[in-house]
Amino acid sequence: MRRALTCFLALGLALPAFGGFEASSFKSESKLGKNYWNAGAALDMRADTCWQVDPERENIAQWIHLDTPLGEVDKIEAIIGWDKDENAFFDHARLKKVKIEVFAKTIGGELEPKGEAEATFEDKRGWQVVDIPDIKVKGEYMAARVRLTVLEVYPGKDFPHLAVSEVRVRLKEFPADTLDFGAVPSTEDPAHSGLDMIDDNPKTFWAATDKTATFGLKAPGYGLSSVGLHAGPKSHARPKKVKITNQNQEITHELEDKPGEMQWLLLPTMTGYTGGGWGEVTVEILESYPGDEPMNGVALAEAKMMAGSIEEF
Repeated sequence: MRRALTCFLALGLALPAFGGFEASSFKSESKLGKNYWNAGAALDMRADTCWQVDPERENIAQWIHLDTPLGEVDKIEAIIGWDKDENAFFDHARLKKVKIEVFAKTIGGELEPKGEAEATFEDKRGWQVVDIPDIKVKGEYMAARVRLTVLEVYPGKDFPHLAVSEVRVRLKEFPADTLDFGAVPSTEDPAHSGLDMIDDNPKTFWAATDKTATFGLKAPGYGLSSVGLHAGPKSHARPKKVKITNQNQEITHELEDKPGEMQWLLLPTMTGYTGGGWGEVTVEILESYPGDEPMNGVALAEAKMMAGSIEEF
């Protein structure tokens, strides 16, 4: 499913209803493609697309579900409306309150309930993160399934049916202990090698000869969720804008200027959950904050990775 999903999105097409995710209903579309407003449009990392409930149905009790690896459901995130622009966002109904149900999928395909919670969102644009009591799915199961069922909505000005740009399940993170380099740093000061950023010692640091740099990280055996970058000393430039690439998908983050502190950056995900990254993760430092000594390149004291699952899914 993962490879087909990535290829389909790379072509700029709307997602069909693969077995890993589904919605109870969606708005039909003849010109843009049958599945344009289906569940996959809420899993594509794009605010200008959305899952829209069938306008002929009531919003309450509609649901969207997705399968995740075994682990612990920790948080629920959403862009609660169609966030293409302000008009689209407030013209349609928006997600206010949901019930979260977590199931374990057995080898035979049966679903065993493992826990439930509720989450309430504010009526505002952009990503919102709601912490919920952790719900574990571990043991001899195939996977977990997370279902979000609509309990309340904010009414739309012009259209009564619900539109949701993005939903994402965050699995509880833990360190990926097999961290190693894939591609070595593209530039390097001989006095501060790349090994100095993965030695678990923040007193040492890697330094590039330039203000930008690229390197690859990997952690075999883990479903990866985020990369941590611990900025180097004030004497050197520090990462400002960083592009993270994994599984042919990318996301760009802007870091705060925090010398000597770790900042965590989510990996791109087109599956609706964190903790499913695999293979090499490419880190590209595109822009830097200047160091106290202008000739010094960008530096990192430590780079680490976090995971949400043990086995690659």
